[in-house]
Amino acid sequence: MSSTKNTIKTVYSDREQLTTGEKEAIESLDASFAADRIPEGCKTVTEIRKSIAKETREALGSAIPDLEERGRAQKERIMPELDRLKGTAMQPQDDPVMRHETSGSMMSPDDDASVLRRFPFPFPIEPIQPPHVGELWRASTSGFSSDPRIFYDIDRDPLRIWGHIDYDSDPLLNGTVGLAMTFTLPPERMEYTKRTVFAVDPDLRIQGYLSGYTGYYHPIFAADDKWAKCWESMEATVTLSTGEWLAGNSWHYIRIDLQNVHPVGMDNANRNIGWFPGPLKFTANMRDLRQRGVSIILRATLRYDFQLEGESDLWFRSRGGSASESVPAFDNALNFRCTPGVVRSIP
Repeated sequence: MSSTKNTIKTVYSDREQLTTGEKEAIESLDASFAADRIPEGCKTVTEIRKSIAKETREALGSAIPDLEERGRAQKERIMPELDRLKGTAMQPQDDPVMRHETSGSMMSPDDDASVLRRFPFPFPIEPIQPPHVGELWRASTSGFSSDPRIFYDIDRDPLRIWGHIDYDSDPLLNGTVGLAMTFTLPPERMEYTKRTVFAVDPDLRIQGYLSGYTGYYHPIFAADDKWAKCWESMEATVTLSTGEWLAGNSWHYIRIDLQNVHPVGMDNANRNIGWFPGPLKFTANMRDLRQRGVSIILRATLRYDFQLEGESDLWFRSRGGSASESVPAFDNALNFRCTPGVVRSIP
């Protein structure tokens, strides 16, 4: 949904010495991650909506001669009190829906634990495994933002997004911001096994708040559009350094959805959640990958796409509250973490 070209920044880890093929694979994944996602026909729908709104205002203006004056008087009367609440939300913090989501309703446990407890008899002679077998080590972190008012940090743990957009214009503003972590399993840490089915169980965590606000709206006296919308996307994928896709899972949801709310729109989306996208199962021949020098790559991404129109605001921060009480900053930022797990064989 971004209306601008996104420039992605990538920082490579000193712990992993990447091959040329691995770096090329990461660069290709980065380019795909930061690409624009403008829905087909979005511009046409926007133009039709504005045309209908203009005709409606003209019809109301002919029926109510002092329409604009009455609208301004109404707004001046109620806005001082509503301005105090800007940046907050009507939803109580102990809302049962929020408690249910925060408690881990999206988490999916691994049902294969019992398999690991079944040992064959007689006990076979297992090959000596390499050090750190199956461990996925972080190779790089990446980030991008289409708007200079939304910042990100990929140099420290956890990765962060923070900022505030205060918008007040008729053209629809599309923007996006994202973070990505890439982990690799090179040939020297691959398991010696004849098995060909494997799984990995990454754990993705978000901690923070998305807050949205839309200004004074009335279907008659102040009918100009005021939107604040924000979509959240998480994804975990397993690929080879040659570019072949092995497994993956994704999560997409609209977190802020304020559109022409009367008298004003307010929302605080609590994003203190964990998501287990696995087990991500795939088929591979570890002996063949070692011989060809091909690595396994795990990629975890978090992306927010947003739309603002009219008088509207959007905040990324770690603490909720009013705009004056909780100012976005490096120490008041939405956090993103990923524990990659290990690549393990499945009997």
